[in-house]
Amino acid sequence: MRNRLNALSLLLLFTFVLVPAAGASPDAAACLGCHGSMEGSVNVNQEKFSKSVHGSFDCVMCHMTLKGAQHAGLSGKADAATRELAAQISPKSKIDPIAQAACAECHGDIYQAYKKSVHGKNVIDKKSSDGPVCTSCHGSPHYIQPKTSKESAVNHFNVVQTCGKCHEEKFMSEKYGFSEHVMERYKESFHGRKLKVGHPNAPSCVDCHGSHDIISDKDPASPVVGANKIKTCSKCHAGANAKFVAAITHHAPRPIAHFTEIALIILTVSVFLFICIHVLLDIYADVRDRLFRKGKGGSHE
Repeated sequence: MRNRLNALSLLLLFTFVLVPAAGASPDAAACLGCHGSMEGSVNVNQEKFSKSVHGSFDCVMCHMTLKGAQHAGLSGKADAATRELAAQISPKSKIDPIAQAACAECHGDIYQAYKKSVHGKNVIDKKSSDGPVCTSCHGSPHYIQPKTSKESAVNHFNVVQTCGKCHEEKFMSEKYGFSEHVMERYKESFHGRKLKVGHPNAPSCVDCHGSHDIISDKDPASPVVGANKIKTCSKCHAGANAKFVAAITHHAPRPIAHFTEIALIILTVSVFLFICIHVLLDIYADVRDRLFRKGKGGSHE
């Protein structure tokens, strides 16, 4: 009898140790068992997720309000601050604003900067659906890579393309009044060409304009407006002055500068074409003379 009681005690002990309590955070593998085989927006690639910066997280750390009977007992509980933020960004995050707002749980300081930025005000204050939130720039939270990774959307060499998704759109430039083809002109600039060839110190959008705390260029506090622009350029170009920074812009070149550039391009290409044609004609003349002399010499023999 005593042995049976001991065995029962051990069984109960293992039951409490091994069986998780109701409502405990499920392991991500349990969620991926279903979502890894689904299609569409609910699909999550397990391999890519495991390699992301969030690969060690449990799903309910962000997905705090799961719906459906299949998720019964899995949902966490969003606090008042998260629910308030979710309501503020809901125009942009209509599928799961709670999960989007959950970024602030770990990145609180960044979110405070974002809320004061031109992007944050566009979404939160103006309720605009075309303003960016975290995932607009960083990509799916399931696959976010550290910015040192070449696969990261905000990597030094990828961030221009990421910004260009919105800033190169014609309807966006017309709606918000920023320069059209701004990304194209950046890529044609000295900075853009240095970045293209892989120079690690070539400035990208965020080096001059900022990132999470970016301010409109119509705001006097913007780092690319007035005297602030000199300070911004001085970070790389010591001794920069008003005349120096005036040449650095995304605006379309004025007519004289534009046509002068075209004329110089035409002149340069014409010189190279002339040199190539001259060399080819010279080679042709040399070959022709050698063949003519050889034929003439053969007739004398």
